[in-house]
Amino acid sequence: MDTIARKKIKKLLDEFMQNIIKKRTVIEPFRKEEVEKSNPFGFRLVPIEIWKGSKFERTFVTSLGQRVFEQVAKIGAEETSVQVQNQYSLEIEINSYREEKINEILGMNRASTRSPDWNNDLKEVLSLHNNRFLKLRVNFDLYLKRENGCEEFYSIKTVKPNLDQTEIAKRDMLYLKSAKEDCKTYFALPYNPAGDGGEYRKVHSIPYKIFDMDKDECVLIGSVFWNKVGQNERTYCELLEIFEETGKKYETIIRRDYLKL
Repeated sequence: MDTIARKKIKKLLDEFMQNIIKKRTVIEPFRKEEVEKSNPFGFRLVPIEIWKGSKFERTFVTSLGQRVFEQVAKIGAEETSVQVQNQYSLEIEINSYREEKINEILGMNRASTRSPDWNNDLKEVLSLHNNRFLKLRVNFDLYLKRENGCEEFYSIKTVKPNLDQTEIAKRDMLYLKSAKEDCKTYFALPYNPAGDGGEYRKVHSIPYKIFDMDKDECVLIGSVFWNKVGQNERTYCELLEIFEETGKKYETIIRRDYLKL
């Protein structure tokens, strides 16, 4: 990752952390009397620093969400792409047989009457042809056009997406592949809550109804996702370094201004 990209990501994280700290110390400061009112027994058992830390953690995790990761991914892809865009929407045309088959497959996936298999699903959809076409709109969180002309579309979700989010993502991916067979589409999670390379099913099994999260080549989790976006096997490690550097910068500020330690 070049110096410009690292600076852009650090600037993004600085703004993010400053907003979090401002919210927790100025806009919505912690008030221990609110904890005492809502949880009178727990308030008397646990040190107030625990409650303060818990409130900060909830705000942080919620705010960090997929939007920040979408922006980081955009920056990471700019070195190797001629066009990069977040929140990319486009109108496509596919034949009616394909549209019907896609919704049939997803319905069966959801009902657990058909095991997910991306390559097999796609092959079955692309085998269908007729002369009746439908106009549809698909949405992706990240679009890249590489220097060689290859187009990549990413649906970036939270690390524990619900069933509806997962189904919508796969529908848009299959719709798009039906209209643009040469493009690449991916279902991406920014990190693996089971540990990078760990067994994802142990912490969240819901998406397995729609995707084979372990075998489908269109599913990218953690380091596989980031290294793909950056087209470099070091991208994930470099991002962790940048996040750690930023964390050290704000550790003292959070302890002093929020925890009052």
